[in-house]
Amino acid sequence: MGTYRIVDADCHVLEPPDIWQNHLAAKWQEKAPKLVKDPEGGDAWLTAVGGDPDPIGLVATPGMAWDDFRWFGVTYEEARTGCYNGVARLADMDLDGVSAEVLFPPQRTMSHFLGDDDPEFVLAGVAAYNDFLFDEFCAPDPARLIGLAQIPSIGIAAAIAGLHAAKERGAKGVLISNWPSGGETLSTDDDPFWAAACEAQLPVSIHINIISRNQRMAGRRAAAAAGNHLYDMRSEATRAKAIGGMSHVFAMTTGAMTSMLFQGVFERFPTLQICWIETGVGWIPHFLECIDDRYWRNRSWGDLPIDQPPSFYWYRNNAASFIVDRSGIELRHRVGVDNIMWSSDYPHHGNDWPYSRKVIEDMMGSCTEPERAAIAGGNAARIWGIA
Repeated sequence: MGTYRIVDADCHVLEPPDIWQNHLAAKWQEKAPKLVKDPEGGDAWLTAVGGDPDPIGLVATPGMAWDDFRWFGVTYEEARTGCYNGVARLADMDLDGVSAEVLFPPQRTMSHFLGDDDPEFVLAGVAAYNDFLFDEFCAPDPARLIGLAQIPSIGIAAAIAGLHAAKERGAKGVLISNWPSGGETLSTDDDPFWAAACEAQLPVSIHINIISRNQRMAGRRAAAAAGNHLYDMRSEATRAKAIGGMSHVFAMTTGAMTSMLFQGVFERFPTLQICWIETGVGWIPHFLECIDDRYWRNRSWGDLPIDQPPSFYWYRNNAASFIVDRSGIELRHRVGVDNIMWSSDYPHHGNDWPYSRKVIEDMMGSCTEPERAAIAGGNAARIWGIA
């Protein structure tokens, strides 16, 4: 082992069983996500008007042998306490040799709130999660537990207000799950949010995908029409869960990334920092080669609103995280050593806790010590201002 510090750029929180009772306003309790049992007696969150509940099995058992992973049948009693308790998380970080973690929300519950048709409920759910994150989970050591505030989905005014609230409570960054103005695509309507982020000096993270509130509402309506299927969640759904982990990442990420690079966001806001989370990095050199080629061929007749090739803005304004990506490490100089960040994805089943140090050493053996220090923690510490 070298002497570098490990900062995990992408970890998650498993919502504790009492999160909504403790943090969501009383008037919304009937609409809150509900704990139910899966077909094998495990705990699952029912988070939509209808549809299947989401078991906790794949997001609650760090350290489990790969062949023992299971989607169903895992209860909170079996789940590792560090998944949902900040004090216990710190102990797990100590075992793993991790100095600090950047924390992202459970996507299923956030989608439940972000896709609701009542703006007040959207705001209440986002506020409840942020209050839990900062006032409860991160409170034992905010210098090591780095919570990113979730931004609501109901339009530009609420997005900017959410960013300002995050800054006031000491957040080191924010997370957007849809374009800030609420549109289906990126537009100049989002510019006031980028301006506010630059003024506040807060990095903006995108975790895999951008999904509009309208898209989420449509999904909720479809789930409601289908009804609940508490005891019919196997076969096709199970296979889709097992094989779908990466197939959607590239389509969603490259579309959003291309839009931001080509539409002049970083030209207009040169200090904006965007972090693309859980996307991997090995594909980025090819991506940059392709979009630079498109720029040079089309910049004259296409009236493109950028003065530099897209890769310039990638290296200046963007970073991405990976979990296991040996191709990305081999291509690190083309990705940008300063633009990539290691992460474990704890407590999701893609993580290697408590062997993160071994994974880093094995994967980054070809790196120089300064490169390893940057990728394993230095870049994340710089971007999010982690002391």
